Amino acid sequence: MPSGQMPTWQRHTSAIVSGFVGDWLESRQNPLAVAMQVLEGGRPLDVGAPQPTMACGTLCLSIHGLMELETVWKIPGTSGDTYGSSLSRRIPGGVSSLTLRYNTGRPIYSNGEELADLLEQLVAGWPVPVTRLILIGHSMGGLLVRSACHVAQARGQAWVDALTDCVYVGSPHDGSWLARGAHAVAELMSDMPRDYLRVIGEVVDLRSEGIRNLSRGDVVAEGEESPPLLPGVKHFVVCGLLARARQNPVNALFGDALVHESSARGEQRSGWHLAGMATFPGVDHVTLARHPDVAKQLEEWLV
Repeated sequence: MPSGQMPTWQRHTSAIVSGFVGDWLESRQNPLAVAMQVLEGGRPLDVGAPQPTMACGTLCLSIHGLMELETVWKIPGTSGDTYGSSLSRRIPGGVSSLTLRYNTGRPIYSNGEELADLLEQLVAGWPVPVTRLILIGHSMGGLLVRSACHVAQARGQAWVDALTDCVYVGSPHDGSWLARGAHAVAELMSDMPRDYLRVIGEVVDLRSEGIRNLSRGDVVAEGEESPPLLPGVKHFVVCGLLARARQNPVNALFGDALVHESSARGEQRSGWHLAGMATFPGVDHVTLARHPDVAKQLEEWLV
């Protein structure tokens, strides 16, 4: 059964399972492994010959994070609005609001290569000339944006000529403390003398390559140097914090629950030049993908 025809609960289960062991599922051609797709309003598009219901010269592709689906972008209290659709009402000529569904358990660089090739087909086959491309990535999705940009630049792909803006929403550019914590627990348990503790460590260590990449903020294959942000493009960062009071120690300990503010800003990365950066106290990691205040901030930056 195509993933688009699955019941909602089954799609969510598949996304979660793929996040944990998606690379393993793909290597065994298991149907639970999520295939990469571009969707418009939940409907998959043929990137080679896309037939969207709304073909605008501006495309906005929103990319979800680990174990998520494209539904993470739906703003509560609206009729299914997303950041892309809210931009469409403000940008002259409208915006074709698209989302990406993908296997979050795969290595980020592998997904980056596939996304770069997919965007090359999509932009080339779009019914009208693409004059502007906006990429919005939540959590792991932001790392995927960086990876795809690196691949496209290295391969000389044409779609980067249309790319104007990259928005990283709660993306762990310097790694996620929670993912690093899972790695530390696995190592500790595996070093324990009792057999049952070692087994617990092995179970905890059953993490996909995608999760391992997330723990370090990796966007390229092991051994490759982390690339700078793509030049000639505006880069924006959105951060969240658990507590409303900015100085609350909870924020220093946990950030938005999964990503520290410093990691979302990429403070350990050298040579970064951001066009804009905004922090939203009291907005947790998942809510960053669908918060009205974030939507307003994106409109200020991108319109």
